[in-house]
Amino acid sequence: MNEKSSCPVLRGRDGGNTILLLDHLAAVSTNAGKAMIVTGRGIRSLKRQRTKRLRKITKKQARCKKYSHRWKKLQRAKNKVCRRTERRIRDMRHKATRQVIDFCVEHEVGSLFIGNPHGVRNRDNGRHHNQRMALWEYGKDIDYLTHKAKQSRILSFTGSERGTSSQCPRCGHKHKPKGRVWRCKKCGFIGHRDLVGSVNMHVLAFDEHVLFPRSVTYLRPGPSRRSSRADTPRSCLSESMAQPLHEVQVPTGTGHTVDGAQKPVSL
Repeated sequence: MNEKSSCPVLRGRDGGNTILLLDHLAAVSTNAGKAMIVTGRGIRSLKRQRTKRLRKITKKQARCKKYSHRWKKLQRAKNKVCRRTERRIRDMRHKATRQVIDFCVEHEVGSLFIGNPHGVRNRDNGRHHNQRMALWEYGKDIDYLTHKAKQSRILSFTGSERGTSSQCPRCGHKHKPKGRVWRCKKCGFIGHRDLVGSVNMHVLAFDEHVLFPRSVTYLRPGPSRRSSRADTPRSCLSESMAQPLHEVQVPTGTGHTVDGAQKPVSL
């Protein structure tokens, strides 16, 4: 590991890149061959759950007279669902960005480049994908990462990440991959698509070619939350508590490491 810099603003001289993603909240790689991916599927599931609940309440509300007693009662229920979901999403976003900054501090990252995926919203890929794009709050992720990096005395800056996930980090061949596994048709390179984008961003941010990480650590933003609400049937709670769910899930804070020589895992 490189020696720490004498500059009081930085923790080290290693460069790190963070690429913001839809399925995974962030993919981080350093020029020392370390990598980490924080999943964002928990936040996506909360947003989908909120949409389904609001749709049910809206259908009931459409059959009521506007501003009637029942209409106002349903409106309060909608506001309650929105506020509760927003609190849970904010909590998961804080935990996920904290995982990224803790990873940078652990590996003495001095400068952090945060990719801005703004260009993907300009494409029309159908109403389902467009809805996912509209619910993607990557601006908040950038703000949280910038704020936490400043607190940890890490220099952070943003820039475009256009084209980084469609170029081979070994030979430079370009093609549009499908799925999470990146397979180069020219040199035979195989790697995680999100890490390919993060590694290619080193050239854009620091004008430096780095080797693809041999291993990657997967993390969840936080522990899975068990329901304890009054409207949850006791039979469901007893069944969920009887099953050893935590034995097969990824431990929070430690993650699990996948060797690069193994078969890539599609997430």
